[in-house]
This record gives sequence, C-alpha cells and structure tokens, in this order.
Amino acid sequence: MNSKRRYSYLIPSVLVVTSLILSACQEASHQVTPRVASNNKNARVESVAGRTKLTKEQEGQVVDPTSLVPYQKHLKAAFDKLSEGSTTSWPTLFKLKKWIIAPMDLKKDEAKSLSMTYSEATAQAQARQTQFEVWIDSRTVKDATDADKAQLILTEFLTGLYTLKNLPGDQLCNLVKEISPKSQCVAAKEDVSQQAQADAEVKKQETARKTQQRAAGKTPPKPAVQRSTLVQATPLNQGDYNNIRVVKNYILQQGENLRHDELVKKMSETGFDVRIFNVEIKADNGMGDTGKVNGEALESLFVQAKALDKSKATCHLLQLGTKSSCEISVQRTVEQVPDAEARHLLKYSLKEEGAEQAFLSETVYQLKEISIGRYPDKETKEELRLVPLTGVALSNREVGATFRMTYMVVTRTKDALKLEGFLAVPGEVSKTTHDEQKNKTLCEGKLPEAKDKNGDVILVTKDSKYAEAIKSVLKGIQVVPPCW
Repeated sequence: MNSKRRYSYLIPSVLVVTSLILSACQEASHQVTPRVASNNKNARVESVAGRTKLTKEQEGQVVDPTSLVPYQKHLKAAFDKLSEGSTTSWPTLFKLKKWIIAPMDLKKDEAKSLSMTYSEATAQAQARQTQFEVWIDSRTVKDATDADKAQLILTEFLTGLYTLKNLPGDQLCNLVKEISPKSQCVAAKEDVSQQAQADAEVKKQETARKTQQRAAGKTPPKPAVQRSTLVQATPLNQGDYNNIRVVKNYILQQGENLRHDELVKKMSETGFDVRIFNVEIKADNGMGDTGKVNGEALESLFVQAKALDKSKATCHLLQLGTKSSCEISVQRTVEQVPDAEARHLLKYSLKEEGAEQAFLSETVYQLKEISIGRYPDKETKEELRLVPLTGVALSNREVGATFRMTYMVVTRTKDALKLEGFLAVPGEVSKTTHDEQKNKTLCEGKLPEAKDKNGDVILVTKDSKYAEAIKSVLKGIQVVPPCW
C-alpha cells in the first residue's frame, strides 16, 4: 500500500512546567508516528451515518480515556483548566468517540481507517481511527510509561477532533447531544442550506437517470440509498497530520499558560473543525446531588480505588473498637459473560502489616448508576456519602451463611467526589424463603456480633477522623444478603 510516514518532534525546553510533562528522553524512546491511512482512491472508508457496530466482546473493551492513570497524571490538570471560564467541558470532548483498548490487529483494517498511528521505535501500529471510534492495540503500549501513554492519548484526542470536519451539521449535533444531553445544538444555516442543495442535486440526478432508462425501454431498478448524509469520510493525508502535530506541540509549549480561546484560535488556523466550540457542552458529572452517582463521577471513584493498590491504610474494627495498620490491594478486571454485557469488576483485599495472607478479600461489580446515602458528620462538619457496591451473588443460601456488603466512603469537594476509603459490613443469613414464581431462594440478613476481625465491621481509610461518624451510620444500615 502506498503510504507516507510522518514523524512528530516535541519542543523539549518548556515541558517541565506543565502537567503535560513528557520528558525528552521518553519521547525519544517511544516516539509516536501517525501515518497516512491510504492513498488508494479505491480504499474502503466508513459511512458517517452511524457508529461501527461493536461485538459484545468489544463493548467490554470500551474505556473512558479520562479515567485512565496516564490521563489523570499527565493531562487532567491541563484539560480541567481549559474548561475554566468557557462553555466547553474539554474532558467531555473525549467521549465524542468510543475508545476501544484491547489486543487487536490494527493493520487488518488499515484500508478502512481514517488515520493510523505508528511507534517510531518499533514501527508497530499502535492506534487507528474510524469516524466514531479510536482503536488502540494494548499490546503495543503494555510496557510504555504513563507519560508515553498520555502522549498517545493526546494524539488520538486531537486526531478525533480534526476528523469532525467529515460530519454534516445535523450529525455533529446528534453526536454532541449523545455525549451531552443537555446541550442545545442546531446545525448552522449554511450547513442546512448546503444539505438541502445536495439532496436536491441527488434527486435531480436520480430523476434524469430514470427518464433515460424509461426512454431506452428499461425498468429502473430500485436505487440504493442516495441520501447526502451518507458522506464518505476522507482518510487523513500528510498535511492533516502536520496540522495535528502543530496543535499538539502548541499545547505542550503553552503548558500552564494554555487558554481555551487561544487554543481554539490555533486549531482554527491549522484546519481543525471548530464548530463544536460554538455549542455549550457541559459535563454530566453525576456527583450524586440527586441521590445517585453515575457517569464521570462514578468512574472517577473506581479510578481512585484502583490508585489505592499496594497502599498503606488504617483498618478500624468498629465493633471491637480497635485499629491496626494494614495494606490494601485493588484490582480492576472485565469478566466476559456469554450472551450478556461484559461485567466490570473490582476486587480488593486487606492484610495486616507484616502478614503474608490477606484476612479479607471481596469482589464487587461496577454498575452504571448507584443510589447513595448521605450522612452529616458532626465532628468534621462534612457530609459523608456511602456508595453501596453490588457483591457477587451468594451461592450458599442457608441460615447462618455469611457474607459482606461493601460501601465506598466518599466526601465531596467543590468539583469532584473524593474516595476516603471502604466500609466492609459483615452479614449473616437469618431467614430464607423460596419464591415459587421466580424459582429461587430469597434471604433476610442480620449484623452478627463481632468476635474477631473476620466478623467485624471494617473501615479502611487513610484518615481516622471519619471513624466515629461511620459508627453512628451503622445503626441505620440494613443488612441485605446478595441473594440475587
């Protein structure tokens, strides 16, 4: 295939002053090289009429890039600052495309891609983009540093914004409303006018074709869909990649001085589609003011939970009234379920300082939305939020069977929810009944009397100031066995 390489070089001197720090030595060892997807005029490209239909396995591999550690460490501060004083939530713009990260053969579908990104160091294809998706081969970045991964995220984000120029105004508005339902987006008048002209031209040509066929004594076949909205997206060329590189380097140069208006101006000058910045795009932060937590806020809590892995904390035994130093381990995994959506799991375990084995291990599911409880802390004058996590279904449904309920202990800052720790509440099945209609055993539970740490209510936190407030909260917690 006839294709060109494009090498990007960063300006190294000013990177140390910004949250986008990507050191020169890292850049040299893990250079990112976008390449022209194809110069073949017959190459297949996707219609922009709809998203790629993902398989169930691929749905389980969709991630929010703003929840990833590389973004949190190297990009978050800058994109949050860009959002200050503007009507655009820059982190929300990452959702314009679905990001699929998994082991995959990117070269297989290069011909129908809008862009391809290669590693200069290894010449491996790291990422490709279609009109509505970003595809990243996880194998190629497995050993990369967080700074290098952030570099790739930034490149693909800018590439995604650049390819918006393929979309007619009505489709761009539909995309905006999908990621920001409260946004008021109306296609520009010139967009609508051009669309009407294009539709009229298609209709005119179709009428002429039918007239010619009838004159020749032929029956016109039923035409394929000819709507002008089925525009063919154009793969990026070398000039497009150069434009993206210019903006990327501008972001890195500006660092802490980056401003929304100045960046949009720079993007406009370098061929980016800036129509989206004419729309007020607010983040649906889902921070629980309605009694539920969801979206970015919920994902952020699970990211914070993962960040606790291998960290030191204090384990409070609330019934026995003792505490000890402990270590918490946290893992996030995806469980593929036949004929069902993939399940996102979080597993945490606790072990006392110096011990080899964990004394508590629990696995919970990450749901899309969770109802929360809010409790005032009289001592700290803060409002604690308890986010209940759904545990694995109880297999032993007999009286006396034990289980645990897990809660995230959360406080709220001005703009975010902060994870303070976990609360693990023990339970014991006190009564069972058989539901004939559903053909399953239902359970009732109670809080057992604590005899040791394995049967006590455990609060895991780095700050002990919430222990007394949580003790009072326990009086109102209903112990519900996971007899799903």
